[in-house]
Amino acid sequence: MTNTPSGPTALELARARTSLQAARLLGDAGLAADAVSRAYYAIFHAASALVASVGLSARTHEGLRSLVGEHFIRTGQLAPAHGRTLSRIAGDRNDADYNVAAVFTAADVEEDITRATAFVEAVAKIVATT
Repeated sequence: MTNTPSGPTALELARARTSLQAARLLGDAGLAADAVSRAYYAIFHAASALVASVGLSARTHEGLRSLVGEHFIRTGQLAPAHGRTLSRIAGDRNDADYNVAAVFTAADVEEDITRATAFVEAVAKIVATT
């Protein structure tokens, strides 16, 4: 039997899914930097749902990555590849939002969205069992 997430966990997971949808729409519209940014925020909100599922929250993006690493990757609940995704796409988002010279290809966008989708799905499975 699985549980349905509630409270902050459910709200963050819903926001993660909305951000994924926005990333896809922006990517399809050729707005690569915006799509990359939304893909990151899908991961960010999924990670926030994950830490909320154990009663935690983070004040910063770096703090969130640290909590995910400590409470979910080190414990084996979340694959290390997802931790690498969180860090990598955070860098992409930083470039997308703050580096006006950054260029993202359609392949970059697709890869970030694919990785973000896998992250959100992995988190959804974890929080459904907590």
